[in-house]
Amino acid sequence: MVLVVVLAATAVAIARSDPRAIARALAGMSWGWATVAALINLIGVVIDAMRLRIIAGAAAPIPLWQALKAQLVGIVGNVLFPFKLGEGARAYMLTRGGEVSTPAAVKVVVADRIVDALVLPIFVVGISVLLPLPASVLRYRVWMLASAAAASVAIVAVGRHRARLTGAIGASLASWTARATILWCMLRAFDLALPLSATVTMLVIVNIGIAIVATPGNIGSFELASAAALALWNVPADRAFSVGIATHLVEVVPPVLLGFAVGGW
Repeated sequence: MVLVVVLAATAVAIARSDPRAIARALAGMSWGWATVAALINLIGVVIDAMRLRIIAGAAAPIPLWQALKAQLVGIVGNVLFPFKLGEGARAYMLTRGGEVSTPAAVKVVVADRIVDALVLPIFVVGISVLLPLPASVLRYRVWMLASAAAASVAIVAVGRHRARLTGAIGASLASWTARATILWCMLRAFDLALPLSATVTMLVIVNIGIAIVATPGNIGSFELASAAALALWNVPADRAFSVGIATHLVEVVPPVLLGFAVGGW
């Protein structure tokens, strides 16, 4: 039902813009920049797998390849199922080698999600010191600072796992940097010479949007959130939807194809 509502809202929003202009913008996209973005996205998947491996090491050491397979299969699961149910596939893949039990794998995946969610505000707080961000992003500053404080307390509190948590946070910072770079590349692919603060704005609003409305593969919610973010920078609706559609495809299609390959489907 949620997917139907989101898709309907997306269809109406696109129809109220200019579908032909969207098609023209997509046709004129720079494949060079899009290819760079796709490669950076795959690097980001490897970084996420490294974070997963670091966290899983608290239960049992696992090879990076196993963590990478879990990450890719989890992406496929999240495309096929709503409400991030693909995380269950990630946990299952972690148990395939026999080193990690099912309860431990579930805890690892939950911890991985928590770390990643906490680090985005830390990343944005750091960026906001260097770049002027719009009020629509800065109004979340209190939440961002609270997340940074929570992460700091956690590092102090975890005791013998302190180095592991610090490594996971570092990996997440690298991952969010990669995601921001993907958006920057895709803006260039559509010849949008916006400031770096626009990239961070888009990163924040898109991730809030897909967290609130968790459709399979974030279909519709990703595009709507992208258009909303770029509207703050006076990007026409047709160009904004084109960026959202192309970026979504760049972020989803390559890892999903790899996920099907390594998952044995």
